[in-house]
Amino acid sequence: MATEDNWTDVSSALADRDSRFEEEIASIGERIRAARKQAGLNQTALAARVGVSQPAVATWESGVHDPRRLMIAKIAKALGVSSDWLGGGRRSANEQDKHAAAAYLRRPIQHTPVLTLENAARMLTTPDADPHSMAEDYIPVTTSAQRVFAFFAADPAVNRAFPENTLVVIDYADRHPTDGAFCLAMIEGAPLLRRWRAAGQLLEPASDDDNFSSISLADTGAIIGCAKISIRFH
Repeated sequence: MATEDNWTDVSSALADRDSRFEEEIASIGERIRAARKQAGLNQTALAARVGVSQPAVATWESGVHDPRRLMIAKIAKALGVSSDWLGGGRRSANEQDKHAAAAYLRRPIQHTPVLTLENAARMLTTPDADPHSMAEDYIPVTTSAQRVFAFFAADPAVNRAFPENTLVVIDYADRHPTDGAFCLAMIEGAPLLRRWRAAGQLLEPASDDDNFSSISLADTGAIIGCAKISIRFH
């Protein structure tokens, strides 16, 4: 039987095999079975952890039907794996939920801490900073990113992309923006939200005011994280 002490090892082992699982273990049911066996649990033990009967686990693994989004999150926690990986498998051929939005609705909701911009800077300057300890509020968002925080944008240099009081969600585990993506970076001691341009390593404004210019970023280690979602409030 798996213990609390070896769940981390189980998750790590599965993470190392994710790319192969994508090819070989395609369905949600197959992923549940593989993760359960990797964790050293039988169907009865998994059922007890997530509060269902053993036959329910059997129907998931056999592809009779798939667990719903909230249950996928519970199963993933019980098995020590990512809910995004677990729920990202192919739907059961017998599953009736074929709506185009089904994949989106299965994704877990992240209760994202909302920080001041000053505290957002600490995510770069303070090792092991915990955004939850600095949260002023929370906003539920659906994203595959696991390590996120949010802040309210109020920068005229990016007002075309992020009008004032737009909530911007930052993935602070992703510090390698793709060309044209927005990122939060430390410039002269202050966090700035800008569009990344790989050519020349530039931080580019997105403003109605032409007086703002691009900033050269010689040290890409100054990037706090990449913007994943923005939410406008009216």
